[in-house]
Amino acid sequence: MVRKACIPALLLLAAPSALAAAGAPVPNTNGTLGTAFSNRQIHAYASTLLEIQKIRQAVSFRIDSLPQDKADLLQERAKAEMMQALSRHGLDVATFNAISRAVDKQRSLRREVRQLMMEEKLSI
Repeated sequence: MVRKACIPALLLLAAPSALAAAGAPVPNTNGTLGTAFSNRQIHAYASTLLEIQKIRQAVSFRIDSLPQDKADLLQERAKAEMMQALSRHGLDVATFNAISRAVDKQRSLRREVRQLMMEEKLSI
């Protein structure tokens, strides 16, 4: 039986007030939707996302060959590593998720994050 990898995701639901404090999209004075994320937060998001992708890739590569108990342990370790990556870059789950939603909705922010990720990959 082939088992699909259940890789932990950081996209967790947060209370609306937490999202507003974390930099969720807010209306600008001209009525358009904007984000209140700093450049530091966007850079931290891109760096964290790179680390999370590496963790997910490592887990998905190994998980199907493990017995269920070891697969569960690997998933828990991966989740802990993802949380450490967030912490290392000065982000919390609510802020990471708010930026993720903004990236999904805003093409220019998505391009900026992709560019930052490519630059970081090339500098390694």
